Formats: sequence, structure tokens, C-alpha cells
Amino acid sequence: MICSETSEYVFAFLDNELDASLSMDFQHHIDHCAVCAREVEIERAINGQLACALKTQGSEIPFNKHAIKQIIRQNKTSAMRFRLVSRRTVLAACAAVIIVAGIASHFVMQYVGDTRNHSEFVNLVVADFKHFLQEGQPIHFASSNASAVSDWLLQQTDLEVVLPDIKGKHCKLIGARKCEIQGEPAAFVVYEMHGTPVSLLAITGLNSDLKQMNQIEYNGQIHWVDNFDDISVVAYRQNNLVYAIVSKLKKNELIHFPSGAFNESN
Repeated sequence: MICSETSEYVFAFLDNELDASLSMDFQHHIDHCAVCAREVEIERAINGQLACALKTQGSEIPFNKHAIKQIIRQNKTSAMRFRLVSRRTVLAACAAVIIVAGIASHFVMQYVGDTRNHSEFVNLVVADFKHFLQEGQPIHFASSNASAVSDWLLQQTDLEVVLPDIKGKHCKLIGARKCEIQGEPAAFVVYEMHGTPVSLLAITGLNSDLKQMNQIEYNGQIHWVDNFDDISVVAYRQNNLVYAIVSKLKKNELIHFPSGAFNESN
């Protein structure tokens, strides 16, 4: 076997795919040719590094080694060095993709795990609030009059929304918009507190929607509180509706909303 022939069999040799006769001829050649032996050792080292990268990830990422080898063989050239460099590039790219996929899956699993720590109700109202901010905080009815806003919401959503009587000068009513939560009509009231948007979402719901939230009592009323992705949620029930106060403000600032107990310090 000569050097040009070894270039045809180097990959099959490393993968133990040669028959006994060819394998012996190949081994005999590299035992007497330092250049070919060096190239074989380089390829063997690359294979070892790739195998190590796969084991390190520890995740079930699909990887068809034989398909990659077939592609390499179909695109080989007559120059051995060019073929070796091309194969190294492909293997390095595969290893990089595997590592990046592993890292990405780690963060995805972290996010999924985080959302599972919160009730579906919290996930929904937080997602709706984020969408509101991303849209540029649009409203359908602008008014600082609570009665006018309640009347408009009743006409638009058929929900009898009772708005708190906000007295503090640092919190003001901006208006309202109609929306849907999982196909159900919801009333979305917009406030501003210390220049920060605050939404009061009213929707029909059951007590089961509030499970997984922390329950506290304030001013003689039961509240359910949570925090997800730096957004606070304070919920309470009134008549047949569930109200959710949602904002980037702290929960202890939002807890005053139901009673409207805002003063100069709030």
C-alpha cells in the first residue's frame, strides 16, 4: 500500500471497518511511513475529543456519526491534507453544535422549571401584562373617572368591575382596555403609580386558579401574592370576579390597591 491509497482508507481504518487483509496492509504502511502515521494519529485524537464532548453533555442529542462519515467520504478530494482539514472542520462544527444545543437546552429547562413553580393563573396574567408593555401600553378608553371606566367595561366585556377608590396623588387611573384570557373576556384597567404602569385585571375565575400563590391577609381581606420574572402579582376576590394587580412594583406596594389606601407616602 502506498501513501495515496492510505488516504482512501484512513477513516475506515479508524472505525475498524476494513477487512483483515486491508487492515494489515494499512497498519504495515503506517508502521513504515512517519507522515501517514502522523495524520492517522491526528485523526484518532480528533475522534477522541469529539467522543469526550458527547459524553460531557450527558443529554440525548441525536447524532448520526455514520451519516457524517458518509458525507465526508462523498465529498473527498484527491489531496489527503485537504480531506483531513475538511473532516476536522465538520467534526469541530458538530461538536460545537452539540455543546451549544446542550447549553440551550439547559436554559430552556430552567425556564420551563421556573414557570412550573407558578400557577397557570400567574403565568397568564404576567404574560398578558408583558404583552401590554411590548405593544406600547395601548388603551381603548381613556378616563380618570372610575365610574366611567366601570360603565365602559360593562358594555364591552359584560363584567361588573368594581374599581378601588384611589386617593393617593402618586397613583392615578389612566383608562381601560378589553382583552381575553384563554378565550374568556377580561377587563384590563390601567393605572400609573410613581410613573410605573400598574394593571388591574378582572376575570371570572375559581379559587383553584389562585392555588400555588402565597395567601396573606391585609386590612381584613384575603390576598394571594406571587412574583414571576420580576413582575409582582397581587390577587383578590370580589363578588364573582378574580382581580389581579400586576406590575413591576413590589408586592408590598401593590397590596394597598383593593382598599385604595394610598396616602402621601405610597
